[in-house]
Formats: sequence, C-alpha cells, structure tokens
Amino acid sequence: MKRLDRKTTISLLTLLLVASAFTVGCSKGMGSSNNNNSGNNNPVLSITGSVSPIQTVLNGTGGSQASLTLINKSALDSYTGWITNSPTNESVAINLQELATRSNGAGGTDYEFGGAVSVAFTDSGNTYIDTFSSHLQGAPNTVDSDVQNNEYNLVSTQYPDIVKTAPYSPGYHGFFQGATYCDGYPMSPGQYCPGQVFGGSVILVLNQMSFNADGEGATTGSGSIWFYNFTAGNGTGPIPGTSCWFITLGPYQCGSFFSGGSIQTKSSLIPANGAAYTELGTFTGLDLNGAFNNQLQ
Repeated sequence: MKRLDRKTTISLLTLLLVASAFTVGCSKGMGSSNNNNSGNNNPVLSITGSVSPIQTVLNGTGGSQASLTLINKSALDSYTGWITNSPTNESVAINLQELATRSNGAGGTDYEFGGAVSVAFTDSGNTYIDTFSSHLQGAPNTVDSDVQNNEYNLVSTQYPDIVKTAPYSPGYHGFFQGATYCDGYPMSPGQYCPGQVFGGSVILVLNQMSFNADGEGATTGSGSIWFYNFTAGNGTGPIPGTSCWFITLGPYQCGSFFSGGSIQTKSSLIPANGAAYTELGTFTGLDLNGAFNNQLQ
C-alpha cells in the first residue's frame, strides 16, 4: 500500500497505538527505522515518530499483535506498490473498541467494534508500518458518528461461512482506511490531486475466535488481512472526507459484501465481491482480550 521512491524513503506519519510504546504510521506512506529485529518474537511495531494530524485513534491504550504469514511475496509487493527484497518480521497489530450493540435478527446480539489495524514488515534493515483506521477522519462526512461509520464492522455468529460450534463461535470483519497520498505527499479531505494518487484500505477478518468453555471470555483468534489499492490516475478529483466504504462510485470506493447494490455485511465473512480485495496474509494466536480491549464476553 506504499510507493517507494528509488532514492528517497518518505517518512511515516505515526500515531500511538498502545501504551507499552509502539507507534504506528498511516498507510500509503513510507515508514522506516533502523530497527534490526531478528525474529517475530521482537515487537516490530516499535518505530517512533510524531502523532498523526489526521486522526487520533485509540488514545494510546490496548491492542495486541501477531505474526503475519504472507500468502506470498507477490502479494506483499502488490500491497506496497514496490518490489521488496527479503522481507521479514511481518506482523499485524489490532486495537478495537466496542462502539454499539445491534440485534442480529435471530434473537441475539451483534457487537460493533472499530479502531485501528497496522501492518508491518522489515526489509533491508528498515521497518515499514502502515496504519488503517475505521474512525471518522474529522472532515465533512456523509456520516456523523463513529457508530454509523463502523456499522459494517461486526462481531457476529450470523456470518454464513464461520464454524458454528457451541457454546459461542462468532466471526468478525471490518473496513479500515489508510491515509491517501498525492505523488508521495499526504492529502487532506477536499484536496485535489493533479498527479498520481496512492491510498487504499484493508479488511480485517477473524474467522476463528476461541472462548473459554466456562464463559470467562475470549482467549485467542486467527484470521486474515485483505487489501485494496486505490487506482486513481492523473487529474483525480478531491479526496472525500467520507470513509471509502460509504463511497459508491469513483476511484475512492472500497466496499465489499455487496448484495442488491448495497453492502450486506453479514452476507459473507470473507470479501468476495465488490472492490477487488487481495489476501495479504494470515495470522494465528492473536490475544483477543488485548485486541478487543477486554470487551468481548
């Protein structure tokens, strides 16, 4: 989801993700660090930098991370927009908060969660981090609350493609958008780009969410990261303040799970239609209590 100039590495805009001190940057830019992590047991998300002026996501609390197993190197190169050398330490960090509860239409409850997802990897001694947010961007918007902005981001037992085993086996997916860049420079909502636009979104999928049998709450989860790059060319119109999953036409739309012309988020757990999302990688052993800030029961 990045563009790397052959001579210059564009520095990350970063924001604080967890109180234990790793910070993360906005997508579609370039972040680098001489962070020589030798293995996935080290926190690859330990790059430092300034707080993003675009969004304040979770006030520096909570979150957890897991190693990311790439589908293949070609997927990573497509995601970045440049050819990586020998990437290592691939990782995903997830930090979500409950925003609302909803009737699931079957006598139960769905739980709306939003927040931030970060993807990181190390290549040639540099660590690159992109952060994607599901929160309002702080600009004129067709939605007026985080609850509305995250209405498709649900923990639910009603997805047709999850393993439904007693006592409780939900799934989760959600949309998350990164910062958008014009020829390598971050854009603000309403800004027109006369050149090439780089940006995009990810869908976080959790298809195995384990819970203690005694009802004490969540334990670990497994899932996948899917990405979609904006394909805007020269002379693109101004970047909207509205999150891309609410945009129906043009280069900035990133919806999925469409049915009858609208997003039916529980029609599938895995993105299969709409915008052409590509699977980047999978992960296991995610600490759900950390990722969901102890709000899953």
